[in-house]
Amino acid sequence: MDVNHGSAPTPLHLTNMLFACAITVACGGGNESTNINGKPPENLLHDQSGCFFQYTPGPVSVRTGADPLVGQQWHLNNTGQDGGIAGEDVHAFPAWFFTRGAGTRVAVIDDALDVLHEDLFANIVPLASYSYRPGSAGSSYPLPCSGYEVHGTAVAGLVAARAGNAVGGVGAAPEANIVGYNALVTHFEADLADALTRDLERNAVYHNSWGAPDNGSPNPVSSVIKMAIEDGITSGRNGKGAVYVFAGGNGGCYARTNGGECQHETTGLDGYLNQLGVMAIGSVDHQGKKPYFAEPGANLLVCAPTGNSAGTSSITTTSAQNSYRSDFSGASASAPTVSGVVALMLSANPRLSWRDVRLILAQTARQNDLADAGWMSGPASRAYNHKYGFGVVDAAAAVSAARSWNSVGGSDRLLACGPYERTPNLTLPDATGTDLQPQADRVNIGPECAISKIEYVEVSFTATHPYAGDLRLRLLSPLGLTSELVDQRTCSGTGDACGPYSDWRFSSVRHLGESAVGNWTLQVTDAQEQDTGTWERWALRIWGR
Repeated sequence: MDVNHGSAPTPLHLTNMLFACAITVACGGGNESTNINGKPPENLLHDQSGCFFQYTPGPVSVRTGADPLVGQQWHLNNTGQDGGIAGEDVHAFPAWFFTRGAGTRVAVIDDALDVLHEDLFANIVPLASYSYRPGSAGSSYPLPCSGYEVHGTAVAGLVAARAGNAVGGVGAAPEANIVGYNALVTHFEADLADALTRDLERNAVYHNSWGAPDNGSPNPVSSVIKMAIEDGITSGRNGKGAVYVFAGGNGGCYARTNGGECQHETTGLDGYLNQLGVMAIGSVDHQGKKPYFAEPGANLLVCAPTGNSAGTSSITTTSAQNSYRSDFSGASASAPTVSGVVALMLSANPRLSWRDVRLILAQTARQNDLADAGWMSGPASRAYNHKYGFGVVDAAAAVSAARSWNSVGGSDRLLACGPYERTPNLTLPDATGTDLQPQADRVNIGPECAISKIEYVEVSFTATHPYAGDLRLRLLSPLGLTSELVDQRTCSGTGDACGPYSDWRFSSVRHLGESAVGNWTLQVTDAQEQDTGTWERWALRIWGR
């Protein structure tokens, strides 16, 4: 779903499962001192006029001592607490022997950010955040107005809550710098595009724990957003490119059939996740398994921990007004840890391009849930699973690899082949029971394409069908490896609530490391009864080196 330009903004999907304001304040010991440089401007109260939350100008306390909630943060160090599997975490502690993220700046784009929070304040870049809230636009204090705006503060805590300050827990990159952009308060495309490119020369990572609605329909993004991300990976960080992290979504069970079976959508239906330069992040629970709400998809790069329910396996992090919460869950709680790990990598090696970051994360990810049948490998690629991407992000391994990584370059050295366009105009036979009849069409890429190592694949697809949710798409590479682009599903709404597919662009990272040369096959199956349609056209485009 596109974001409106007009006066009635369309809500985006915040990807946490629980959007309540938890007000459990944890206290810590230690020696308290006053940060005399941390006094907000006297007009801060005016910026929050009309809000339920109020913030009194004054010095922000800085303490030293052990962080009391770290033991609850199993996603950083899983010792088996709360029934988890020991070691099923992101291996953050060993990475901190090399770096804690100092010198790297992460922009959190969300509903709000409590830049005065006691566990974030030391890492907030002074006067660098930006508010889009009507009435205070341009302020450097994108503060929460009420308990309905605690999402961004929870996200920021997972990225870079400060270590050793005797309060709260700790983020994946506890010394990284943070700025906050509350562009979701308006949901206007212009504001989102501005946030995605604001301070490109300074921000290394743009974190986004939000995305398109989970309703089984293709939800495109506008050309404004596409151009913003393209600008970011091209010109950000002096040509090395900004790193865009997006949560993989909670559509793993967005609806149920009459028999109670979950209907799931794939990440391929979220237009934000199908953009070149965006890293789509999946989810695992404290036992290393896919939570019920997590979406599978061929564009998932890696996954990271989150809760599986509102129980004890959820994530502990910051909340508004110096409070903390232990109920953070959903894809929103997975992706911030990856942004923190990226900050560690860039702190260890600032020369890394946006492409390097993706390659390192895929190469160093830890394979989880080994008994799952979805793990498939090929002669030129690491094992991949559409539930988990290349596996759980491993901070220690990623930082180690980053320190000695030889860069493949930025966007200026990225090769592209295609688009290779086809117009098969094939009738899609209706499913009859279990008798499914896929239609197939092929593209042959010859040696004129110089890509020997694929980094990204895009499929544009158009079909006329009364109910596009009947369609299942699979892309087969020359080596026979499969990208599961989308499954059949039932969609919320009336009529053809699932469609249409009109030049819809799916993406895949599943073929990382393969050669582009050879026969590529797209299979389209009408996998549900009652309707028939026509597969009109498709196109294949590949990026790599």
